[in-house]
Amino acid sequence: MMHTALTFLCDSMSPKSCSVFLTVSLQLQETGSVFEPSVGGGLSDLLQSFINDVYSAASLPPRISDGHHGNYQVCLQQEPRLSALEQEVMRLLQKVKEEAELLQVKMDRYSYLWQSDRRAVMQEFLTYSRQLGPEELEAPEAPPTLKDFQRELQALSSLQVELSHLDEQRLLGWLKVELRPFRDSLLSIIQEWSDMYTQHLLSSVSTSLQQVTQHADEDSSSSSGFPVTETLLLLEATGVQLPEHLSAQLQC
Repeated sequence: MMHTALTFLCDSMSPKSCSVFLTVSLQLQETGSVFEPSVGGGLSDLLQSFINDVYSAASLPPRISDGHHGNYQVCLQQEPRLSALEQEVMRLLQKVKEEAELLQVKMDRYSYLWQSDRRAVMQEFLTYSRQLGPEELEAPEAPPTLKDFQRELQALSSLQVELSHLDEQRLLGWLKVELRPFRDSLLSIIQEWSDMYTQHLLSSVSTSLQQVTQHADEDSSSSSGFPVTETLLLLEATGVQLPEHLSAQLQC
């Protein structure tokens, strides 16, 4: 029975196997991207528990020979062929674990999206119209133009398109990795970045419309210097719907 069980594991985890044996999910948590269950301890513990349970079953039947003490479990655990099969199972697990970790590293290229302080990034953008490089200790202040906002929003839109084409799952031999939870969480974070820029533009439009109402000057701009019409066109191109109070002001 033990030989059959270990052989089944080896065959199921073999690179020649075309079937999925186990599934994990890549998720985005506060600490970053993680596998659930973990491809290290989680899967290793699961397989080891399965092997131990089969070994334990060998302790149940009594020994036939009166000349031997103990139970069959001890004998099986000392059997070289079974030990070799068990080591092969762990080797196959280690191989897939390394492939999964490489996939995780590939996905972590987006880590700046969840690790960066959005407020600090926005403040830097409003001051210098871009993010300063690590070597830039000082830079002349240059408030952003609408083209700078457009650049940032287009970059985020491109990321959304890129991630929308990310596979929902990836097969690593016998292990299936569900990527959809990670993808959906990251798309939500990208939307939060986009909202940060569009909310600033909406505030600009609101300020401009208030100035127009107060001074009856249709060409008036907000204190940020953004023309209302061009700002509205950019927001429309980004897919942003104006709040009802702003739509009402435009119709007046």
